[in-house]
Amino acid sequence: MRVFLRKPGFLLNRIDQIANALYGSVACGGETLSQAEMMLAIAERPGSDQVRLARACGSDTSTTAIVLQNLELTGLIARQQDERDRRRSLPVLTAAGEARMDEIRSSFAQLQALLLDPLSDDERAVAMAQLSSLVEAGNDGAPRWDRQDSYLTNVPSMLFRRALQILHAHFSEQVAPMAVTLRQFSAMVILDLHGGLSQVEFARVYGLDPSTCAIVLKKLAQRGWLQAVPSPQDRRKTLYFVTDEGRHQIDRLQASADATEDAVRSNISARAFEALLPPLQSVVRAHSAILRYPGFFPWDHEPPQSC
Repeated sequence: MRVFLRKPGFLLNRIDQIANALYGSVACGGETLSQAEMMLAIAERPGSDQVRLARACGSDTSTTAIVLQNLELTGLIARQQDERDRRRSLPVLTAAGEARMDEIRSSFAQLQALLLDPLSDDERAVAMAQLSSLVEAGNDGAPRWDRQDSYLTNVPSMLFRRALQILHAHFSEQVAPMAVTLRQFSAMVILDLHGGLSQVEFARVYGLDPSTCAIVLKKLAQRGWLQAVPSPQDRRKTLYFVTDEGRHQIDRLQASADATEDAVRSNISARAFEALLPPLQSVVRAHSAILRYPGFFPWDHEPPQSC
């Protein structure tokens, strides 16, 4: 896993997981971070339709629809007919939703403080400045975010997530014909380095729930990039190895991953990009233990300085 500790995509993905876990640890009402953000958007932008709410939260409309549906099922929002266009309805907070807002605002603020707690004041300033510059310059391909009008403009958890969205967008553009995710590529790299891991062993190393790992590994095996072999010690266990074709694809995907990183680097100076890595590493190092599947990280005494 040491190689991933210099990869901004991996670190940002882990920080997004951490932010969700931290919010769950401080929220009393059981809502998720994305649900809390949506409720804050509805409160801040009354009369907004689903599209405007999606743009306020920097999420795609399909994800927004799911979040709104879940909030409606829990009774925290309702649909109200739009007086200006009676063909559509607008999400509004219910009485129960209004009653939750003070706690949600408090939990949301607490999350931001906890997330940056491992960083000194100078490190926080550097991280937020570099993330802000990266986010401002590199929105191509990511879900639209009306940042200037958003209550999330300078919120740390959102800046981390937005940088991740931008990285994913660049990677997806690079590998569009191959239809591969960064998570699948990471899985192949790990299994190329450590062949013969089972689904559970891979989950423990990478830091991902076993059910999600099962989907990732199965899809790669179906493409012929991984070989699934019954364990000679326990026939109930399946071990995964990278095939020759898989290694060929790793080489191709590595070039795409490098091009993605170069594209993101181009939005800020090389020095600024390097200055961003230590704060990302510090946040991951300090908070990984809160995750249900924290993964294995050979931090030693200091984060690695080279791949």
